[in-house]
Amino acid sequence: MNIFVEFNFPGLESFIAIAMIILFFSLFVLSPVVITVLNIRNVFAKKKIIPRALLFLTVIMGLCFYVFCLDVCRVTPYEWNTATVIGEYHTPIAREYRFSFLALLGLGAASLFTIALVPAKKLPPLAASFALAGLLIGNLLNLFYAIHLAPFFFTKEFPYFEDPIKCEPLIFHFNILLLSLYYGKKQILEQILLMDQKIAKTNSPRLKKLYAFLKKVSNWPIAAFLALIPLALLIEIILILFGQGAAGPVKMFSMTADWTFSQQIPPPPLDHSGHYLCTVAAGGHKKLVKPLRFGNRRGRKIIVNRQLMVANAFEELIAEKAPALHKKIRRFYDSHGYPLSKIITSPLRADIVYLLMKPLEWSFAFTLYLFSTNPEERISRQYA
Repeated sequence: MNIFVEFNFPGLESFIAIAMIILFFSLFVLSPVVITVLNIRNVFAKKKIIPRALLFLTVIMGLCFYVFCLDVCRVTPYEWNTATVIGEYHTPIAREYRFSFLALLGLGAASLFTIALVPAKKLPPLAASFALAGLLIGNLLNLFYAIHLAPFFFTKEFPYFEDPIKCEPLIFHFNILLLSLYYGKKQILEQILLMDQKIAKTNSPRLKKLYAFLKKVSNWPIAAFLALIPLALLIEIILILFGQGAAGPVKMFSMTADWTFSQQIPPPPLDHSGHYLCTVAAGGHKKLVKPLRFGNRRGRKIIVNRQLMVANAFEELIAEKAPALHKKIRRFYDSHGYPLSKIITSPLRADIVYLLMKPLEWSFAFTLYLFSTNPEERISRQYA
């Protein structure tokens, strides 16, 4: 007796596709909107909704979406003086001055979490002032970095389904500003309330005057601005000691290409149009597609990997041994290969095509070793 029953769902592929679209929409469109709405509400409403959980959720999800977005939309780690392919961006932060960026980012993050997680009664007034000053510096970095990335947010180079992903960094910057506003306001109000309690409890006239002065100072953001001066000097000293120089926070933006504050002119971009394997070699993740060297294709500089060279060597062999068959293959490729190259618009897509082409690459290599006397020499000379 056969206990296995075969089920056939004719609409299963459509169901999976719809489920993936819903999941994508919920994760990358709906959840950032919900988090943003809750953060806006917490800034103005008296009754807050899970503020601390929302803080961690905003930071963790925001950073994950940020990294994913930059990767999908082809922001590379290459410096301004490295040639990239058409449609790729150079790194927005100069590698030489990355410590300056991380130091300011760390200061802003540490200040935000200090103000958010440490109760006002456990945070001395002077420490609170320095934390607010650090929060201000972190938000200046947040604002300038968002402006720096403006060409990335507002370009129209990417397909429509990637546009929601491109908004993720901008939404993340906005949410950091909201969280800073909420917790900064909360800290100031709690410090004022703490001063009122101390004034009410003490019987010493001198202490009452001191607490009254501290309350008056805490009533305005002036304490944070006063603490900003020594904190900024301390940061400059640290940056100089680590070889960044006093201009490190400026040069981390200016020593780049493609961005708002960039001052460098990059080399001309590499071309990979017209051949989908050229697109794969240039556009896929380097650890997977393994680009080997630069090559020359019809007078243009391209990036070459093993898969591309094997495919071209196979085509050369077919052209020599069976010209009529080669014409048919060439006609088929010209009608299908170029349109395919137009839709490989992200490293993920290039990776998928690379993996799908692997069996063909192996069959091409097998044919070359079967019919060519010097297969490796034939492969290595492609695009030379």
